Amino acid sequence: MRRVNLRGVPDDVYEALARSAEVSRQSMNAFVMERLAELTQVLSVADYLMSYTPPAGTGITLNDAAAAVRDIREAS
Repeated sequence: MRRVNLRGVPDDVYEALARSAEVSRQSMNAFVMERLAELTQVLSVADYLMSYTPPAGTGITLNDAAAAVRDIREAS
């Protein structure tokens, strides 16, 4: 596995990460690794959405679909 060292992490960011790791009962390393893994999934979804071509003839755009999802989330 590769190693990553972070420099210049603002104190408030470090403290927020440390608190979140503690609440999750994880080491700082495990907590940050999980967040980084989640970030890669979000980026993968973003790449997919940028390349997505909706099925022809539906009349539904990606923006229409996203708005429908937002409406459902807000209603729940």
